[in-house]
Amino acid sequence: MLPLSFAPYSLWPLQFVAVALFYASLKDLSPRQALWRGWWFGLGTYAAGVSWVYVSIHVHSHTPALAAFFMTLLFVAGLAWFFAAMSYTFQKFFSQQKYACLAFACTWLLFEWSRSWFLTGFPWLYLGDAHLTTQLKGFAPVLGVYGIGFVVTLSAAFLRDWPWPKQWPTGIVLLATPWLLGSCLSLIAWTQPVKDGDIQVVAIQGNIPQQRKWLAEEIYPTLEKYRSASEKNWQADLILWPETAITVLHHQASEYLKYLDEEGQKNNSTLITGIPYQQGPDEPYPGAYHNSILALGEGSGLYHKQKLVPFGEYMPLPQSWRPLLAFFNIPMSEFRPGAPQQALLQVNSGPLAYAIAPFICYDVAYPDFVAQLARHSGLLITISNDAWFGSSIGPKQHLALARMRALENGRYLLRSTNTGITALIDHRGEIKARLPQFEYGVLQAQAQVMSGNTPFSLCGSWPMLIFCCGFLAWLTYRKRRQQAL
Repeated sequence: MLPLSFAPYSLWPLQFVAVALFYASLKDLSPRQALWRGWWFGLGTYAAGVSWVYVSIHVHSHTPALAAFFMTLLFVAGLAWFFAAMSYTFQKFFSQQKYACLAFACTWLLFEWSRSWFLTGFPWLYLGDAHLTTQLKGFAPVLGVYGIGFVVTLSAAFLRDWPWPKQWPTGIVLLATPWLLGSCLSLIAWTQPVKDGDIQVVAIQGNIPQQRKWLAEEIYPTLEKYRSASEKNWQADLILWPETAITVLHHQASEYLKYLDEEGQKNNSTLITGIPYQQGPDEPYPGAYHNSILALGEGSGLYHKQKLVPFGEYMPLPQSWRPLLAFFNIPMSEFRPGAPQQALLQVNSGPLAYAIAPFICYDVAYPDFVAQLARHSGLLITISNDAWFGSSIGPKQHLALARMRALENGRYLLRSTNTGITALIDHRGEIKARLPQFEYGVLQAQAQVMSGNTPFSLCGSWPMLIFCCGFLAWLTYRKRRQQAL
């Protein structure tokens, strides 16, 4: 049931049922049994929820179907150990204590957070991502996606533990309180529009088939396709192309980029594109490749992607093992992550000057990473090439993650992808305009540069993490003290 609560199904009530049943099923188990119950729960969740991994491995990496199936199975089985470890920890240390339901919510949050950094992280299928349209979305600018997940798990565990026949009126009030509070928080304007900050934005969706994108004969038709679309939209303040829209290295496209830069300046417009970049002999890592974003015209700056996709953009294996995994050698799969603390992109268009926080594909899935860059920006952009996942549920989930980042940080977010879903998202996480998938198109819309910061932009997930760690530490101390007495 749990994956059905996320995009594109969005059956969020099932989330409470699934988590409540899972919590109830742990009650009479030993820690060892809870570990395996959690592992099976995680296996089912990820096998259904991230099945799109199979598409990228089999269809676009040309891995034989059987091998792709087992690689996907190995991937989701590994992710399931997060649920296994969470279940074991809760059952061994906290399940028999007075505040078990609150301990369960804290344990769940900490293990969700651990998925954002362990082995570079896989921040997918967080419980809070299912609540973009519910009253709980009001918590996003304050506590972030982890905070919403905390409310969900606490509510689900509360359903199991509360003495309903005797105290049902009080129970209903307690369950309704987070929803009422979320509604009130949604009314607060955490960020404000910049004066004269209305800008015309354009996002181009080239719809280049993934199987042809990197072919040599497609280079010039692709460049001409994006150039021609931009020529008709130079009146816009900002034009955004997708991830690796330019399929040659930065230095190989110097004349083409110079032309775009001059046209942008002539028309008082900024063009931002995805492009692969190779470091020169005078740079820190000569010859290294980056998946990058470049701003031209009235914009300036170069950003190298920091959160790389394992087996997609880099190989998390010793070089000597690569012959055994030749089927993973997809185009441009040897990228190096960009350095931390990179400068934001800058736009100077007449009297309006503002910073843009750029994110490439997987970058936008990391809540705290996005918040770190967003707090100094007026606008968010993200570019992607979700063609890797075909018509699966992956691109829909990816769009939902982008919406949550816009909501958490109170910023408009412009998203450009190769085959979809290209969209403009406002500071409340609502889609203002979008293009259909698998069609060439040019999205034209009006965005707003924002100022100010949400509490989440300023503090990130630390308040929730500190609370959960402190509460579990207090429960541990309390238990040991009782045992000593």
